[in-house]
Amino acid sequence: MKYSTLNYCFLAALLAAGQAFAHTGVRDKVVEGTSIYTAFSLTHGCASGSAGHQPVQSYPVVGQSAVFPYGNNVVWRDKAGAIIQKGGNGNDTISVATLSLGVSGVDGGTVFKTIEEIVNSEGVVQGLLWKDGVMAPQMATLPLFRVTAPKIANNCVENLKIRIGVINYCDVGKTAADDGKGPYKAPKDLLNKKIKMVNSEKTGFKQKSPSQVSQFFEDMPKGNGDNNRADWWFTALDGGSIYYNDPDVLQPTFWTTMTVTNTPEDLAKCTDTKTDVSVEPNGAAFDEILSPANTQPFVPANAQNNL
Repeated sequence: MKYSTLNYCFLAALLAAGQAFAHTGVRDKVVEGTSIYTAFSLTHGCASGSAGHQPVQSYPVVGQSAVFPYGNNVVWRDKAGAIIQKGGNGNDTISVATLSLGVSGVDGGTVFKTIEEIVNSEGVVQGLLWKDGVMAPQMATLPLFRVTAPKIANNCVENLKIRIGVINYCDVGKTAADDGKGPYKAPKDLLNKKIKMVNSEKTGFKQKSPSQVSQFFEDMPKGNGDNNRADWWFTALDGGSIYYNDPDVLQPTFWTTMTVTNTPEDLAKCTDTKTDVSVEPNGAAFDEILSPANTQPFVPANAQNNL
């Protein structure tokens, strides 16, 4: 596994257009067969739940990673979630033999100074890693990337839902085994300044202006609480995973999803019921692309399982 180097920039003006999501989503839809510059909508920090759903402290995001479906390490599902095919092209959902999205990273436009492209064993970019920055938990940012959508071959597939495995990191060097046990090192901004806690227990979990508060995120020797190391935006993985199997962090049903739309002209040719199809990376793809070596410094480099 290697990283390729980016050698171009993109207009940060893309940040001006966007929409809020409760979870991390993809900002734009894309028409089949076209390329698009888009972004993940990262809209909040990490916070585990609590009994009775009381307010809890949300922590700054210090990085993000993503694995995209590619080749035969994918699972195709019908609208109800039943598996159509493992690998292949979703029983002719798309016009090529296997899925390839032509993923590339985009420099700039986000709070993270560094972006790395994660390349699979075939030399294809299948993952992205953002680091060296911090997003205050009440803020939002748009980590940018570029993809090319496949052509939809089935005229009755209205939408192809591309599921992407996304992780937002809020701690460094933690796994399921030691999450919440400490220590938590509070991040600082690009000017090496502490991040103010404008929305915390001391403010009654009502956001205040920075001038109204004097509390900052501080180092915590005993940790920042269980399950606050990261937010995982994907469900339990098909085929299982060596690293990504913590039920406390896996989502019950949610995936970060990019919607590829069929054209009105092709949909007009459908002689059956229109439907949606989804495709997602399997556990093997996660273990290869988002391995400990590829997601430094957010997990221990020598981790063997259960990130």
